[in-house]
Amino acid sequence: MLTIDQIIAHMEREIAQGRLEGRREELRRIQYAAGMLMRAAEGNGDKDSAQRFRLVAAQSANLQEELDK
Repeated sequence: MLTIDQIIAHMEREIAQGRLEGRREELRRIQYAAGMLMRAAEGNGDKDSAQRFRLVAAQSANLQEELDK
């Protein structure tokens, strides 16, 4: 079974790859998925995991903006 650490590590690798390859759509999808997982964590009272997913979503959003410039 996947752990939150594994999911976040995977997302971070995908963000790095998306940045290198300029895949804006992939970054947008990661941002959305991280946001959904953040809300799930918040809904279950897991503030630490919610914050970690919030950071992943923000990282992806920031890179999308960077690629748009």
